[in-house]
Amino acid sequence: MTAETGTYRWMAPELYSTVTLRHGEKKHYNHKVDAYSFAIVLWELIHNKLPFEGMSNLQAAYAAAFKNVRPSADDLPKDLAMIVTSCWKEDPNDRPNFTEIIQMLLRCLSTISATELVPPSIKRVFSSENTVLPPESPGTCSLMAVRDKDQIPTDANSPQKEVRGSFFFFFCC
Repeated sequence: MTAETGTYRWMAPELYSTVTLRHGEKKHYNHKVDAYSFAIVLWELIHNKLPFEGMSNLQAAYAAAFKNVRPSADDLPKDLAMIVTSCWKEDPNDRPNFTEIIQMLLRCLSTISATELVPPSIKRVFSSENTVLPPESPGTCSLMAVRDKDQIPTDANSPQKEVRGSFFFFFCC
């Protein structure tokens, strides 16, 4: 369950309230606030942009909670847009639970060809020239080592581990 604090841009609208609570009183909400936040994070990862770009944290919170503003999903594939927009519906009861989200993601994943799963070139965000990192760069090497470690058994008696691709975490739930 999500705590009662968080970062405004990613918090579900029902967590914002103009009603003052008495000392020790807590808001009542459920796991659907996490579905909302998941969708905002997923949108952010796909677009590589801050949600509610151009707004302060408070403006983003106000827009989401009181004007039902959400980031645009118009440029997403239809299946993925449906997942994201269903997770950030205004009424928490209309949002899917994570079992449903996983099923939607698996259906979406099954429609993607293997060539579409290859991640795009990684660019160096913090350098002024924005150069592509070569495979032998320290960051890339450490990522490749982690990936390779997940594909190799730890000892001769252990069974072969599955290859863990980009979407492996969706199969772990």
